[in-house]
Amino acid sequence: RGSCDYTDDRRARGSTEQPGGKERWGEVNPEHGNFDGDYGAVRRTAAAAAAARARREGLVEELETTPARRCWSRTAACLTFPIPDWLIGCCGMKREDIRMAWREKVSICVLILLMWGFVLFFIIGLGLLMCPRQYVYNMDEVAGHTERSDAFVAMRGHVYDITKFLNQEHGRSRGGASPEDMLTYSGQEINASFPLSLRAACPDLVPARDDPNWLMYLKADIELETSLPFVHRAGGLANSKMMMSQDFYRRFALPKMRLFKVGDVVWDLKHVRSMHQRGGMYWRVINGEVFNLNPYFATRDAPENADQKKWRFLHRLVESIFEDAGARDTDVTKYWDMLPLSRRVRRANYQCMKSLFYVGRVDTRHSFRCLFPNFLLLAAACLLMLVIFIKFLASLQLSSRRKPQKHDKFVVCQVPCYTEGEASLRRTIDSLATLGYDDKHRLLFIICDGNIVGSGNDRPTPRIVLDILGVDPKLDPPARSFRSIGEGGQQHNMAKVYSGLYEYEGHVVPYLVVAKIGKPSEKSRPGNRGKRDSQMLLLHFLSRVHFEAPMSPLDLEIYHQMKNVIGVHPSLYEYVMMIDADTEVMPDSLTRLVACMVHDAKVIGICGETQLTNEDFTWTTMIQVYEYFISHHMAKAFESLFGSVTCLPGCFCMYRLRTARGMPLIISKNVVNDYAENHVDTLHKKNLLSLGEDRYLTTLMMKYFPQFKMTFTADAKCKTTAPDTWSVLLSQRRRWINSTVHNLAELMFLPEMCGFCCFSMRFVVFIDLLGTLTMPCTMFYLAYLVYVAVTKIADVGYISLILIGAIYGLQAVIFVLKRQWQHIGWMVIYLLAYPLWSFFIPIYAFWHMDDFSWGNTRIVVGEDGKRQIFVKDEEPFNPDEIPMHTWAEYEADAAKRHQQQQEIEAMGQAIGEFGANGMRPTRN
Repeated sequence: RGSCDYTDDRRARGSTEQPGGKERWGEVNPEHGNFDGDYGAVRRTAAAAAAARARREGLVEELETTPARRCWSRTAACLTFPIPDWLIGCCGMKREDIRMAWREKVSICVLILLMWGFVLFFIIGLGLLMCPRQYVYNMDEVAGHTERSDAFVAMRGHVYDITKFLNQEHGRSRGGASPEDMLTYSGQEINASFPLSLRAACPDLVPARDDPNWLMYLKADIELETSLPFVHRAGGLANSKMMMSQDFYRRFALPKMRLFKVGDVVWDLKHVRSMHQRGGMYWRVINGEVFNLNPYFATRDAPENADQKKWRFLHRLVESIFEDAGARDTDVTKYWDMLPLSRRVRRANYQCMKSLFYVGRVDTRHSFRCLFPNFLLLAAACLLMLVIFIKFLASLQLSSRRKPQKHDKFVVCQVPCYTEGEASLRRTIDSLATLGYDDKHRLLFIICDGNIVGSGNDRPTPRIVLDILGVDPKLDPPARSFRSIGEGGQQHNMAKVYSGLYEYEGHVVPYLVVAKIGKPSEKSRPGNRGKRDSQMLLLHFLSRVHFEAPMSPLDLEIYHQMKNVIGVHPSLYEYVMMIDADTEVMPDSLTRLVACMVHDAKVIGICGETQLTNEDFTWTTMIQVYEYFISHHMAKAFESLFGSVTCLPGCFCMYRLRTARGMPLIISKNVVNDYAENHVDTLHKKNLLSLGEDRYLTTLMMKYFPQFKMTFTADAKCKTTAPDTWSVLLSQRRRWINSTVHNLAELMFLPEMCGFCCFSMRFVVFIDLLGTLTMPCTMFYLAYLVYVAVTKIADVGYISLILIGAIYGLQAVIFVLKRQWQHIGWMVIYLLAYPLWSFFIPIYAFWHMDDFSWGNTRIVVGEDGKRQIFVKDEEPFNPDEIPMHTWAEYEADAAKRHQQQQEIEAMGQAIGEFGANGMRPTRN
């Protein structure tokens, strides 16, 4: 027999080659138990015993574990080491492979949480760490608070909110201060309203002998007193005990004002430097604090004070660093630190300057340290905006839909079906029959995945399909064997083949139905092996046709039906269109898909737009309409620019079988062998091949044919039925999200992808993967923005708000330009359900990443790192049960049988003549 595409006999029988070519078969005492221990030799002994017992009962095979797999397994073990195996086993996960998958899932969730932390730290924490929230105001900002409901004042370098204070009874002079009187102070600096005597402000520098009556004031304070309605001079109001205290400001005014303090006054360093170097003023910076000594020098140098030493109360060395004639830098910190002053003298001078001349701090809100996080966010936002803008441009296909040119290419329309109802199947089959494409150049290839009666049906699915096509119920062709994707004995499957012409609305379309019925021994879901197996049934057949390789009995029967009954040689088919059994294809869609592929020979895969037939059926369907539209017109249209659409949906897509020069594409051995992977024994493979087989097929095409294109056309359309209940939607999105994560991870490491650096498809894939994994961060960040806006503990992230607004604003523009007004309403509905899409569903999907059937496969990892795979099955798979022959051998055998049949018939006829005539027939 032939062995095309299948593993060799030795591997299929479960033998394992050892150095020297000898087979090694384990033996074990049958009384040994299958104890799943946790530690050391006990565990290894138990695993070996289980494997040895399996060798007696079923198939055993050893596979090499890749270095990447070993590395990831160790990582998962390290991340989940606090959780012992026995504890996981108590939760119902008795098998080692299931426990390992659970550990992998937990490890992935841990890494996702770390990624969330990094993203949120990058967006929120980095800015707060490098530049914590500063409660500061410059004088322009203070001047903006002058309303009765919002009144600020600045005094000696600090800002106070007097909104509530101005409504309180205050003052004893002139009948007290009314709110209107106090409002005149709002938005201003009110130092002159609270003048400080030099003796009170600088007790260590202005002794009592120089000012026995507390009458020494700065010249500027005296001049400004006349411009203010109220002046709080110590000792100036006899009927106020507090005002009569010479320490009124420190003991009463300042403690009262601190109750209303909201921040500090800040000054831009450029402004301070300008006043110093260009204005000739005595503004300087010491340790980030701004001092204005203009009043000091104005008072000291006044004519009336020129000969009085008491007005030179600051140390001469302190004066010297201010009197530099503009030669030094405005920041005189280093000169201050170099002054040869004792600690007491330095402290006395500093306290005096802080009380009289301090006007605020340097504004660091616009320093590099504070702006750096914003620059990073801005750069990331600009990059994302660039991607979004390009997506926007890619979606603007505003040209009119031209009628495509018709072609005579042969196309296989593959429809895998499982338990769909008659109405759904009829709608799909009728839509394919009425396509505006030549009837003779297309073939309806319908594969029924098992002889199963679906929920709500009264007949098995194959019978429903055959009744729709008008097949005689009495027709019962023989079942043919073929190799399926399955475990153990399930690899041997059987199917029946029906063919004919389907007549509908003037169309006469050839069809071929393959009904998988399983072996006679199958009782539960006979013949059912999954959608991937249905796809592989056709791909294996077409691949063997191309390579003229040995075929299974089912392949030979399909070959016979195509060539001799339908009348088209299988090698003439150039394209395969994949449609789900609940999809309704628009009449011109097939013509448009073929036209795109004929127009560009580099296109090997293409998909169209999928619309919903039940948009307003339930709230569950309504929240999906916008998501379906935008995922095609923005995501797929953008990826199509690179020729790298990362997911051609199995419900509606088309692949090229071979190039014009005969190079196999989707039917190549690399693609077929990888897609037919039978050992789906890890969490990664389960998500690739069991949950996201359509996306993985696209990944394989991009992997092996990077020089070709996978594109999208919005002109080809189909309609499908979206999940109309929450439970079905949750299950669907769980499969989609997890398969997306694992497929994008595969794409990240492809050696060849279009573009370079940030302008590459690899970068787009990275952005998609990061966006998928960090979707819940969006809700955390939105909640943070709401909290910040309410509490005002930090500045609102306007960059993020602008980015979010741009994303949905551009999408709204798309709707307007395409005159899809209804999608504006669907977008609103989608946004109302945004917490479900971005938070609940992804978290549910991540945590249920290992939620699928594991079958009978059992994996034991040996000491040498090999995976020992065995299946406990009543009927181990024997490849010899499926004879393999080439078509030429089949035809020769058929001709031989036909000749033998003719000879038998001729002999029978001769015997009949002898009996009738009573004489021996003569030989010519």
